[in-house]
Amino acid sequence: MLKKHSKVLYVAALVIFASSIGYMAFSGFAGGSAYFIDVADALALPRDKTHPVRLFGKVGADGIGTPDEGIGVRFQLEDNKNAAKSLWVTFKGAVPDAFAPGAEVIVEGLYQGGQNNFAAKKLMTQCPSKYKKRES
Repeated sequence: MLKKHSKVLYVAALVIFASSIGYMAFSGFAGGSAYFIDVADALALPRDKTHPVRLFGKVGADGIGTPDEGIGVRFQLEDNKNAAKSLWVTFKGAVPDAFAPGAEVIVEGLYQGGQNNFAAKKLMTQCPSKYKKRES
């Protein structure tokens, strides 16, 4: 009788363990599902919806300021290939030290197409020396 009871316990523990692993995997994929696109691609998205995306581009030289709340930064993000294509980014949080006009950045958040505005939850700068192709 004790053997049967311990087998049931093992099976129950295995089912609980497998279920929790499955839930963590599903919630991790669902929470991190943001497309990685450039500014030109973001501008081509449907304008009537909000899209979770990661954008990369360059900080525009004009218009860098602080949001209404005072913490963070508001700036124009320009497409790397075509500086004429740009959108406004609002980020509320600590601004990286390497943030400056012309710096390459990655922002993650929600693109509001109808307002041509990007509400960034994350702002990361790229160190140009780290990403340059090595000369052989």
